[in-house]
Amino acid sequence: MSSFKIKDLPKNLLAAMTHHNLADGEILFYQNEVANAVFVVDYGCIKLIHYIDDGTTVNHYAVKPGEYFAEVALFNETYVCSAIAKNLTRVISFPKQLFLDALHSDANLSRKFTEQLARRLHQTKLLLELRGIRSARDRFLHYLQVMIPPDQTTLDLEQPLKDVASDIGITPEALSRVLSQLQNEGILTRFKRKIIFRY
Repeated sequence: MSSFKIKDLPKNLLAAMTHHNLADGEILFYQNEVANAVFVVDYGCIKLIHYIDDGTTVNHYAVKPGEYFAEVALFNETYVCSAIAKNLTRVISFPKQLFLDALHSDANLSRKFTEQLARRLHQTKLLLELRGIRSARDRFLHYLQVMIPPDQTTLDLEQPLKDVASDIGITPEALSRVLSQLQNEGILTRFKRKIIFRY
């Protein structure tokens, strides 16, 4: 995914950006809070969570370094989910009206921002497709086929396995059983966060 770069920003955005340092588990903003900024992860990770009226939660996705988030704030009065730091995290924020004005006036920023949104939409569609597969085994195998680059056999996981399980909609225990089964069958080999796919 195309990453945010300071050099791509117009001068007025550079002057207006601020930084927020967050501890592990600290909340940057709450669902339904007044939306006054858009953000980029500088380092660490932000998890976006939606709370439903019955008390359950929906994990949207994790935001990695170099990625924008809370883009809906540009066209909405409130944030539609909560943003929670995973590990020590630093984010950059921009006043939303100033950022929106910059998108209108700076073609380079607009193109890179749109590219990131398009790639995120594609990844979200893939996750929805994965969650529609009934078998946990088939779901994880399809995940590997999607995530491993073409003509390669190795996937370096950027997140813990429990987060992978959450992304594809199964429990960590179910994923652990699937991994053990696939390793016993010789379909894959795992070394910590590196998975070698032999299917």
